[in-house]
Amino acid sequence: MAQHAFKNWVKSAGITKKLSFHCLRHSFATILISLGIDVYVVSKTLTHRSVRTTQIYAEVVNQKKRDTANSITLK
Repeated sequence: MAQHAFKNWVKSAGITKKLSFHCLRHSFATILISLGIDVYVVSKTLTHRSVRTTQIYAEVVNQKKRDTANSITLK
């Protein structure tokens, strides 16, 4: 049921890229972790069996932080 609502929302937003509800879950998890929500809370919210699954999103956020820091150049 959520997939249908999600597809309607994507279409009404004018997004033409093919997106899935699973993609939404990934984005949701990444955003929560980047906002500082505890990885265990995110794990339970997504009903992951193991927190190790959720820690993948934390690594994505950490990599983005490293990339951002490394993009700064001092003149």
